[in-house]
Amino acid sequence: AAPANCVVLVCAPAGSGKTMLLRSWLDAAGLSEQTAWAAVEQGERDAQHFWLSVFDALAGTAAGSVERIGPTPGFRGEAVVERLLEDLRSVEEPLVLVIDDLHELQSPEALRWLELLVARRPANLSLMLTSRAEPQLNLHRLRLAAELTEIRASDLRFSPQEAGGL
Repeated sequence: AAPANCVVLVCAPAGSGKTMLLRSWLDAAGLSEQTAWAAVEQGERDAQHFWLSVFDALAGTAAGSVERIGPTPGFRGEAVVERLLEDLRSVEEPLVLVIDDLHELQSPEALRWLELLVARRPANLSLMLTSRAEPQLNLHRLRLAAELTEIRASDLRFSPQEAGGL
């Protein structure tokens, strides 16, 4: 099972099994009901659209403490992330947020606010990121503090013996 308040990065090429690995892991840990799955759309440049999808995913979990938000002309991402952090602090059970295909997020603002969420995530939130390329996030502090679990292509590759057994 994933430890509480962890950040997991699964970074590998297309077809490596990133999404399948996380789905299997979360199912085996019995966390499917507490998992919010936000898939980044191809070439996503709209920070508001990205954050609306994160809110929608979190609102659909068993925790139910995160309310959906609607689009606004004067979208203020930092305030939205602050609201999200406040909502997440009121959740008592463990919660997992998966952001799938993070390499598709092309909005510097959305990435900056995602860094804020990562840095200030509440103790009950585990964050899992999948990407085909090294994400444009400052994860160095997490690496130095041993708070980042990284799974790379070499970790997902079958050995000759495993391939033969399959």
